[in-house]
Amino acid sequence: MRPSELPRQPDGSIYHLGMQPGQASHRCLLVGDPGRVALAEPLLDSVQHRGHHREFVWVTGLYKGVSLTILGTGIGGDNTEIAVVELDALHNIDLSRGVPFPTQQKLYFLRVGTCGLLQADVPIGAVVFSTYGVGVDPLPFFYQAPTIAPLSQALQEHWYRLAQQKLPWYGVSTSSFFKEQAAQNAAVGLPWVQGITYSAAGFYGPQGRAVRVPIRYPHLPDWLAQFQYEGVFIQNIEMEVAPLYFLAQALGHEAGAICLGVAHRKKGALLYQNGGTSVEERMREVLRLGLEWLAQAP
Repeated sequence: MRPSELPRQPDGSIYHLGMQPGQASHRCLLVGDPGRVALAEPLLDSVQHRGHHREFVWVTGLYKGVSLTILGTGIGGDNTEIAVVELDALHNIDLSRGVPFPTQQKLYFLRVGTCGLLQADVPIGAVVFSTYGVGVDPLPFFYQAPTIAPLSQALQEHWYRLAQQKLPWYGVSTSSFFKEQAAQNAAVGLPWVQGITYSAAGFYGPQGRAVRVPIRYPHLPDWLAQFQYEGVFIQNIEMEVAPLYFLAQALGHEAGAICLGVAHRKKGALLYQNGGTSVEERMREVLRLGLEWLAQAP
């Protein structure tokens, strides 16, 4: 592999994350917001490595004696792709020679983030476990890896009936390890729901928010809330789950996501203005749950 294909910094660290081989655990908590790393770090027993480069902030440490990496990836599927590919490379490619190791190591990725809720009967402040992710971002066009054809087709047909226009919807699933964790260990003291997550390619127009420029699909949240697949509804909107699930599956890894609902698109409510337990306190509990899940990974 030529240096231009998997670039490294002059000190040998991988290009975007700024990590050296051996500094990342194969159990990875992806927290999106780089500032959330500081919120999660006190939950660790000890820190072994830390660093930052560009928007990527990370620590690797021990939680109940188990090595974990907490990485702030920033926003969106493009940043998620960089993080997942480079974390995989740190474990599965001999960076000095640019060739894969003969034995590949499985990684466990768990996204902990925030989202907007879609279903009227789910209260703001609920935690959503993403059984599936759906999106329209172009990532699957650039990799030779499968999606869930029946889910993709069903959503494409649902969308066309309502919008009378085609979009390249794709659907992917969480992995068996995280399904088991969700079945056994839900969030304590917070409303909990499981379902499909729509990962938008932006925050405003692609999520049906009109600020100043007219948008094409102002009814997008309501249209998505009506969709169900095998009795499972789309519960929330965020920006990273579908790309994460797609890439993790393509690379042979496991991925899951739990997101705190800080906005309710149906009710027009925002948790930051709702009083009661602070968003930071609620997020700390979700982060703790994420560390508990990852600590069970082999």
